[in-house]
Amino acid sequence: MESYLHDAWVLFVGIFGWSVNKLTAKLDELSNTKADASQTSESVNRISKNVHEVEKKVDKLGLTSIGRPEHKEDYNSLIAKINDIHLRVNDMEKRKADRIQRVDVKMRQENGGTN
Repeated sequence: MESYLHDAWVLFVGIFGWSVNKLTAKLDELSNTKADASQTSESVNRISKNVHEVEKKVDKLGLTSIGRPEHKEDYNSLIAKINDIHLRVNDMEKRKADRIQRVDVKMRQENGGTN
């Protein structure tokens, strides 16, 4: 019985030692491949350079494209017309509501109601 316990203990220690070795190997690999400060600063510099190039292209496009001030004027006049129509519709709804109330009052008086 003691020999079985001894064999099981040796097997357990062997598996445990193997797993610890694998774990330490993975940790060493991660510490070797992690990004240091120089790598991150290089990435930030590369990205900022690309952003600067895109900004230059946008500025160049803004200078070479044709301006459309009449488009803005058309847009503003369209908005003004929509606002005017909106005000007219609201006024018509108010007058319609007033007429409906007047009709109700007339019908009540004709039927012998008080008012």
